[in-house]
Amino acid sequence: MKKIIYFILIIPFLMVASCEDRLDRDWNNPNVYQPEPDEVVSGLFTHMQKTRFWMKDYGEWYWYLAGVYRSFSTIAQINCMMPYSASYINYWGDWHYGVLDEFVGTANGNVYGKFERLYTDLTNYGLIRDEVAVLSDSEYDDAVIYFRLATILKNVVALQTVDLFNSIPYFDAYKGTEGIFFTPYDDPMEIYKSVIEEYQTIAKELPGIFEKMSDLSKNTFIKQDIFFKGDVNKWVQYINAQTLKSSIRMSGVAADYVKPFIAEAVKNLPTEDFVFDSPQVNENRIGVSAGGIFQRGLYEQYYNLAIPDVIMTRMNRGEDRYDANIDDPRLPVIAMGYSADGSADHVEYFGTSMNWERNRYLRITLPDGEGRKINAFPSGSNALRPTQPMDIMVKSCPWTYYNPVTFVLSESPLYIFSLAEIDLLLAEAELKGLVSTGKGAAQYINDAVRHSTDFWYMMNSVENYVGDMADDTKKILTPAKPSADIINGYASVIQSEFEAADGVEGKMEIIMQQKYIHLNILEAFELFAELRRTRHPKLEPITVSATSTVLTNATMMLERFKLPPSERTNNFDEYSKVMNDDKWETPIFWVPQDKISEKYFLPEAIKPPLP
Repeated sequence: MKKIIYFILIIPFLMVASCEDRLDRDWNNPNVYQPEPDEVVSGLFTHMQKTRFWMKDYGEWYWYLAGVYRSFSTIAQINCMMPYSASYINYWGDWHYGVLDEFVGTANGNVYGKFERLYTDLTNYGLIRDEVAVLSDSEYDDAVIYFRLATILKNVVALQTVDLFNSIPYFDAYKGTEGIFFTPYDDPMEIYKSVIEEYQTIAKELPGIFEKMSDLSKNTFIKQDIFFKGDVNKWVQYINAQTLKSSIRMSGVAADYVKPFIAEAVKNLPTEDFVFDSPQVNENRIGVSAGGIFQRGLYEQYYNLAIPDVIMTRMNRGEDRYDANIDDPRLPVIAMGYSADGSADHVEYFGTSMNWERNRYLRITLPDGEGRKINAFPSGSNALRPTQPMDIMVKSCPWTYYNPVTFVLSESPLYIFSLAEIDLLLAEAELKGLVSTGKGAAQYINDAVRHSTDFWYMMNSVENYVGDMADDTKKILTPAKPSADIINGYASVIQSEFEAADGVEGKMEIIMQQKYIHLNILEAFELFAELRRTRHPKLEPITVSATSTVLTNATMMLERFKLPPSERTNNFDEYSKVMNDDKWETPIFWVPQDKISEKYFLPEAIKPPLP
């Protein structure tokens, strides 16, 4: 009877595409169809996979980018609003002078949702746990795999939440059925350790669990697993990738603890890019229907997706004009090229800056003759959005935005994990002596560039719905992948720069520059965590006054987000135990002591003001 009660409670959310049409129809009426235990937990598991896990939510990203000068992604210089007026840089004055509660209000308001959804969107974890707990024998064997994988999903999101807030309720969470509603905040290091240990345990036992399932239940699992289609080895590889990431994340404060976990994880890591391609997700892309995923947020806030110099100068390494012989081969598919006449023979890329003097050559409010780049907008609009044909977009603005075909207007699959991200993690692990794989850190850097190039050309080459494009526009926005010689040659250049970099910190700068290029706006939260942990790559100095002619170095940075106000109201007894640390400037536990006082900013702009 218990399982039917659960079923009635969650049935509005269980219309998953992988279920048979008959089950979808009959499950609406428990008097017609009573699901088997493994069908209940499999449906709960599929819904858990679908709920803002890898899909990213439209509303979140709309508001993150709408408050762009207060957004974590802009603070971390992953994206930038168009520098169209003098008011743009004045917003940073509030940040510099420390008015944090007001200044970061918009961005933090959306991150509050990250905290709350850990508990609301993942309630199916508790339902699956309780359902499986009462099963035995073959019923247990057929259903326990869903509980193990639900644990993995819950833990991934839990660590992402720690990365934003530090202490969170964890060990006693999801115990509403036991009458535990006001849970304590747990030590974030202990949460990390528990999750890493659980990762390793589940990765080892998962193949045996699958083998004990009946053939019918295996087939059900294959249908219900919308990520890996029942491929248990891919699940193991994904879990190992998460173990690697989480272990390196806390290696600066617990190196000896994480080394055995890294050594075990590297034995079976992904051998291909893991992405999620599901028609039921893609039907909510721009131009198809309302709602949807983060691409719609990018679409509606596209004018806030200019690429900062922190990323741009590491890809466009020469003059503004693209030169395939020296520039990053990923540049044309990550960024939107500018061509004044629409010709593919002369395409420029120009980054934006947080620096007033640097930006004076971009803004349109300067006296005649002072602008280095003449501003242009499609059809006279004051908001650059990919509502215009791509033939107009490439002629629209001389400073560079993320490529709308790659990021906004295509059926690009959703990101799970990539070979290049693994390469960069392994490069750091080798560099810091956390593991020995037989391949040096420099070779992993080389691999990362090549794998990242493969990844981004794949993301750019999938089906899109941008409409007709002139041949030159296609060459600009959907270029052919460069030859292996060009890609390998560029990878060797980055490897040589890594080898020549000064010491561990100099080499970490190269690693994080490459991580910024590879993950960019696609995985902005991950970059924000890695920036705070490593203090790399070094960011542009922020000039906070419209009248300033001197480059200044703002020393403030969000170290964490504050907990939602609802926690003070609804869980005050437990919140009061951590509220002294609930400050913007309190570092997450994984920041090493010697990093806490290290500045995030360069002493001057990456590119000097132009004469």
